[in-house]
Amino acid sequence: MRCSFDVAEKLGLEGPGAAFDSVSFIIDLQSPAPPEQVKKLIAHARRGCHAEQTFKVPVAVTASAKLNGQDLEL
Repeated sequence: MRCSFDVAEKLGLEGPGAAFDSVSFIIDLQSPAPPEQVKKLIAHARRGCHAEQTFKVPVAVTASAKLNGQDLEL
């Protein structure tokens, strides 16, 4: 898996934020199975992959924190 992003925010500089610009992955298999069968397996796995599906569709993100057992307002 490879991800690219602008590092400015991590360095304390003005920038677009810490989100990835892109995410890519390579599936490298060795199998005696025919290519069409392997393609079907990969398609099935990608449909069921929570990480890939989440990257494709924006989702709500919430955050909360506690400090010494007490809610910390963020």
